Amino acid sequence: MSLFIELTELMAKYRFRPRKKLAQNFLTDEKVIQRMVTAAELNEKDKVLEIGAGTGFLTRELQKHCSVIAIEYDETLCELLQNELAKDNLELICGDFLKVELPDFNKIVSTPPYHISKKIMIKLLKHGFELAVLAFQEEFVEKLTALPGFPQYGALSVLTQYKTNPKVIGKIEPKAFFPKPKSRSRIVKLEKNERKNKAVDELLFFRFVEELFRHRNKNLSNAISCSREFLSKKLGIGTKQGIEILHSFELEKKVALIEVEEFIQMFNALY
Repeated sequence: MSLFIELTELMAKYRFRPRKKLAQNFLTDEKVIQRMVTAAELNEKDKVLEIGAGTGFLTRELQKHCSVIAIEYDETLCELLQNELAKDNLELICGDFLKVELPDFNKIVSTPPYHISKKIMIKLLKHGFELAVLAFQEEFVEKLTALPGFPQYGALSVLTQYKTNPKVIGKIEPKAFFPKPKSRSRIVKLEKNERKNKAVDELLFFRFVEELFRHRNKNLSNAISCSREFLSKKLGIGTKQGIEILHSFELEKKVALIEVEEFIQMFNALY
């Protein structure tokens, strides 16, 4: 039985339709599912997080390899998952991913709701993980992987590349989903970046990067001057002192051209 036919039967059995408000587009391409599972390099010791488990097609493939923590917001789909999936290696959390306290896990394999992609990524990056295989809209993946100087390069690019080594490993055509999304999707693999030089306070570093990118088209000197409130409240220094501390950096360089390693060095110097 194809996954699309199975989906239609489940829709009839549990009386539901994809909810546009929740950005529900169910993945029904078995080859894509297998590619994501294979890319995660799973073994029986892994604990995998899945965000937006939906109808459980990806979940049950993950269960063949390891324990799964599946989070689902939709109450009807939670009932479906409880009834249709094996329970011996599944922890099902019915709730809002952005609000629930995450249990321990080391890997992530998921096709999360696209409309909250950024919020999901920020929460995952702050939590930390060994490896993730995620499907997002093509435009969003470009933001995760963008390099300095490209229009898509921003705070999220820096934070993603600070914590991980992102790599696009495949594309997903709209026909792989029901209903079809308007744009194409990409599969991105994120492996933990074991960098030697780390920010002394990672959560504050995240906020520092976000603050500077509020002034992405200004040079570093002007961006620091425009961030006086952040510097004063969070780092306890004035803008003049901040510029003096960063005198060895290229103060005329635009924020959008600053590399990840430079952001780390600047933050640690100011901290």
